Amino acid sequence: MHTFFKKGFEIADSFKFNTIVSVDELSDHDMIYIYHHLKVGSTVQLKAAGTNVKGNLRYQVSYKNFVLGFVTLGEAVRSIYENCETIDSEIVGLKKQKFLPINGIDISLQATKMRMVS
Repeated sequence: MHTFFKKGFEIADSFKFNTIVSVDELSDHDMIYIYHHLKVGSTVQLKAAGTNVKGNLRYQVSYKNFVLGFVTLGEAVRSIYENCETIDSEIVGLKKQKFLPINGIDISLQATKMRMVS
């Protein structure tokens, strides 16, 4: 075991990092036009939209060119995606009441490889 720590840590080629984030500002955009098409497993696109006051990355979330809302990526997740202009993601959770538009969307962000930082 002692030799393991001397060699250091390495991340396997098949390593996957999965983060689930919630979409904010759902009622401010095109949700009322598209909510009946959304389901778990649908693919959404994230497009870079600058940063917030704290320096965290903001991404616009859209489905078939309809803007659903925004997500904010901070801390450890921010360092993985800071050079990505667009990200494809998948819906993993929807919150809604019967006969009303969706009031909560959770999406999954996956990174398959990470770089080592020393």
